[in-house]
Amino acid sequence: MNKRGVVVLLVGVNLLLLASLIILNTGATPVYGQAAPLGQNFAMVTGQVRRGVDGLYVLDLATRRLHLFLPNRDQANRRSLYIGFRDLQKDFRGGR
Repeated sequence: MNKRGVVVLLVGVNLLLLASLIILNTGATPVYGQAAPLGQNFAMVTGQVRRGVDGLYVLDLATRRLHLFLPNRDQANRRSLYIGFRDLQKDFRGGR
């Protein structure tokens, strides 16, 4: 195979890889959120935590904390697992 044949082969492989990336990455995962009534001070949003696992993020507006709940993999126990929280006021303080 000469130099021109190798270049054509490499260009073809790159085009194939680019097409597969475009097909597999069809955009961002849709996220649905709903704010509770004003007296509740909570907002809930679902989103992908990692591939194949969705989580429920609960934003507590009173304490400014973001909580994460994941579904339980144990089919006998259908309760959600509380993973933890982030203190958003501390996280977004901005170097103070």
